[in-house]
This record gives sequence, C-alpha cells and structure tokens, in this order.
Amino acid sequence: MTDERKALYWLSASGMPANKQNKLLEIFGTAIDIMEALPSEKIREFVGARAYSALMRTRDERVIVEELHAIAKQGIRLLIRGFRGYPVRLLEGNVDPPSVLYVKGNADLLTEPAVCVVGTRRCTDYGRRVANQWSAELASRFVIVSGHATGIDTCAVRSSLACGGSAVVVLACGIDRFDPPEFMKSCPSGSLLLVSEYPLGTHTAKYSYYARNRLLSALSDGVVVVEAARSSGALITANFAAQQNRTVFAVPGDVFSDRSSGTNELIRNGAVAATSVADICFDLGVMYEQDGEKAAIDMTDDERRIYEVLTSGPKHFDEIVSAVGMPPEAISGLLSVMELKGIIEKLAQNRFSIFK
Repeated sequence: MTDERKALYWLSASGMPANKQNKLLEIFGTAIDIMEALPSEKIREFVGARAYSALMRTRDERVIVEELHAIAKQGIRLLIRGFRGYPVRLLEGNVDPPSVLYVKGNADLLTEPAVCVVGTRRCTDYGRRVANQWSAELASRFVIVSGHATGIDTCAVRSSLACGGSAVVVLACGIDRFDPPEFMKSCPSGSLLLVSEYPLGTHTAKYSYYARNRLLSALSDGVVVVEAARSSGALITANFAAQQNRTVFAVPGDVFSDRSSGTNELIRNGAVAATSVADICFDLGVMYEQDGEKAAIDMTDDERRIYEVLTSGPKHFDEIVSAVGMPPEAISGLLSVMELKGIIEKLAQNRFSIFK
C-alpha cells in the first residue's frame, strides 16, 4: 500500500494546478483515497484528460518509487504538505498551497526572515541601481526571494549573493529546466535554494508564471516592487501579497516613465512608499543601523584597491587596469561584483565611478 507522502507526490506529479489538487483533497480527505477512487469519470471530468491520464498511468507504486529515486539522484528534495520541512508560511493566509514543493539547495533558508524583490524585466538604470544596492543591504538582514527573470529579479538575486547573502529563487518551470544550470554551481555553498511546485520536465507557461507569483509573496515577510509598469507581473505578486497579509512596498518612480506607472499606482492604492532600506526594515520590525549616511559594505582587498583608484573621480576601464596592475579579465569580474554590491556604477563609454 502506498503511503500518504508517496500518494501526494503522485497527485502533484500529474501536473494539475494546486487549486484542483486541494479541491480533490477536500472532497476525498487524503491522496490515498483519491488514488483508490480511480478509475472515476467524475474525477476525469474535473481534472481534465491530460492530468487524469497521468494519474492513471503512474498510480502503480513501483512507478512512483522509480520516479522518486530519479529525483533524488539529481539532488532534488520533496517538501510534502503535512510533513516535516514544509514551509509554514504556505499554510498561512490565502495561498492555495501546493501538495509538494521540489527544492534544490539549502532548504533551511525557507525558515529565515525573507523579503521578496521583484520588478520589470525592462528596467531602467534607476531601477537597476535600486535593485542592486537595496538587495545588497537587505541581504544582511533577510533572505532575498525572487523569480530570477531578466531585469529587477536577476539584479536582486545576484546582488544578494555577491554580498555574501542568500536567495530563494521560485521557478515557473520544473527545477531541471532552470537556466542557466551552471549558476547554482557558481554560488557559495548554502546560499541558494531553487523552489518549484512543478514536476520535472515542466516548461514555463503563462499560467505557471501567474501561479508562481503567489508563492513568491507567500514565502516572504514583505514584497518590494522596485520598478513596474501597470501591466507587469510584479503587480500580480503585489496583489497576492495583499491577499496573504504581507506588507507591500513600492519604490516611487519617474512620473513620466511608463515603467514606474505600476509602482506609483501601488503607492496611490495604499502600498508603503519605500525610499530607503530603512523604511522596509522599520515596517517589518527589523533593526536597521548605519554608520554615517551609508552603511559600510564589506570589500575584498582587490575590490578596495579598485575603490581607492576611483576615489579621485570616474575612470575608464583601461585606466583602472593600469592603476591596479591586474589582468583585464580579473578587473572586469571585480567591477561586475562591485556594481552588484552597489559600491560602484558603470557610466557611458566604459567608465566607472563610486556609487553615490
């Protein structure tokens, strides 16, 4: 007889949306009871032909065990609702929690204070600067949660990791479809967690992005929308956050820019106008201390050498290479990390200056 954990995996692996899984569990009581009710024309009509075919095809325990072994070989764990390790946050409020979460990396990050940072894929220099610098500062106090889409999301994740922080990336596809796959190997051990509610092999789809956004907000204590148009998916995340009683923060933006129209509208509708990391920390009840006007950011010896070169004013890349005396490729990598940390900014014509 299959136990409930295996049965919940079987239910999840069918690919049906979480709301339909939860409705079946509400009707039948347990995943085992759903399995034992098959074949069932009523269930087929409710879940659809594709999901029903998957349920029928994989309800043999030997098939389930084989699939679980294949998942484990890839370093992927299952967090199953009702059992140890499943995030408590997903059981609070209006979430529609998935039966199973597929995770890869440090699952302990799900128990830490967390802030979700999201925004447009087509970010401006202003949005990129805010995402980079604020995520770097927030990373010393919170795990950064985001979706790793191009733009604000990527800035948030990579800036937090560059500063020695941690990040949870929630995917709209199967974990095995995460791109680029080598990114995780480049991160410090224990600093990153990939999360998905979707079975391995699942490709992204319009619905999966929408559904994923509810998990972004649910796994966080608050959501920061850095820059977003009215049509941005980041506003969907903000809406879910409000439904889940999470604090929504929005960064005020250029009133003439469409890419800030969504964030400005959020503020008009009651979101907290965040003009600094201190605003976020204060509202979430976390201590925020700074020395002087700007918190010090840890730098390596090589980063500090570059910083000292830039104290006299903006410098061209070639000038920095000459002054520091390191190979160009090494300087390029250091400049990228320092930009992510919010220490420097890149100007036109391959020039760099200290970020102010």
